[in-house]
Parts: sequence; structure tokens; C-alpha cells
Amino acid sequence: MKRGYRKSRRNISFNKRGLILCEGETEENYFQGLISQDKYRRKFSSIDVKIFKPKDHSPLGLVNYAKTKIKEAKREKNAYDFVWVIFDKDGHAKISEAFEVARVSSPKINIAFTVPCFEYFVLLHFEKTTKPFKKCDSVISQIKKKWLPDYEKATNIFEVLLPNKAVGIKNSKWVIEQFNDELDSGKRVYKLSAYSNIHDLVEYLYSLV
Repeated sequence: MKRGYRKSRRNISFNKRGLILCEGETEENYFQGLISQDKYRRKFSSIDVKIFKPKDHSPLGLVNYAKTKIKEAKREKNAYDFVWVIFDKDGHAKISEAFEVARVSSPKINIAFTVPCFEYFVLLHFEKTTKPFKKCDSVISQIKKKWLPDYEKATNIFEVLLPNKAVGIKNSKWVIEQFNDELDSGKRVYKLSAYSNIHDLVEYLYSLV
């Protein structure tokens, strides 16, 4: 009986197949760095995470592309276990439509979102702030002036941020807490003056290992 039980256990697969669509190179580089870091490379090797930057990388374009990939995966009988789309507010149109299409998608498409841009999540690794940055350039300017003088957009930032990962996650959660009253009253996240839930995706990926 014991031999048969052990044999059946070996046949069980715990692999997770995931899709992560990114709007920009900074986000793409960050999450590629996360899943390929030496410490977890072996554990993440069993997780099929695909990171794309489709031609139409507007928020709605990303969500629609995710829906297309979901349908393709179902036709191939190799469905995704999770799907995430990463985009920011920074001057984009049809953000509300993107959130709604993602919400009603089956399976649901999860959104990792920042106001005004992904660099705000980078900044949160060094300081706790809800400053209402209107442009991404302003966030980058603060990062370079106060924390990372050599920072450049779209560089491989993961290794630089890794020592401050816990701080970044904690501060990202803190930001949401500061707007709880507005969110509870029904205000949409893309209407807030500052926002980041990138930590949700980071923590989700780590939960898989």
C-alpha cells in the first residue's frame, strides 16, 4: 500500500502556468528579474510565467491581448492558472474600460496598477509617500535626486531593489491604507492621486514557491 501511495504522489504535478503582460520595459525587467533570481531559480523553473509586451500596450490593449491569449490557451487545452496585466495611469485613455473588461473576463484578469507609473513602486522601496506626482518624469527625478543617482527608466532594476523588497511591499500596502475611506466610498483606484498594488503580484508569485 505504501509503495502504491508513493508512486501516485510522484505523478502529481504542481506546476503553475501563468501569463503576465507588461506595458513597459521597466516592469518587464523587474518581473523577469524576480522569476530568474538565483535564490529561487530552481523553484520558479516549475512555473511557466510568460511576460509579454504586445504591440498595443495601452491598458485596454493589454487586457484585450490577455483575453486573446486566454482563449488560445483554452483551445490548446493548456489553460493559464493565473493572468496578470501591469499598467499605469500615466496619460492613458480607456483605463476604466480596461478595468471593467478585466473584471468580467473568465477567468478574471488581475491588474497590477500604479499612479502615476511603475516608478512610483520603485520609489516606495526607499520612502513612504503619497505625494501626488502628475508625471512619471517627476517620480524619476525624485528617485535620482534622493536615492539612485544613476537610475534610468527601463533598466534592470530588480537586483537594485531586492535588498529593500520588504520595505517596498510594506510601503505599497501602506499607500492603499491611506486611501481606504475613498475606496470604501466607491472611488476607483485610477481616480486616486497615488496608488500601487504591485505588491499583490509580487507576493502572489512568491506564494507559488
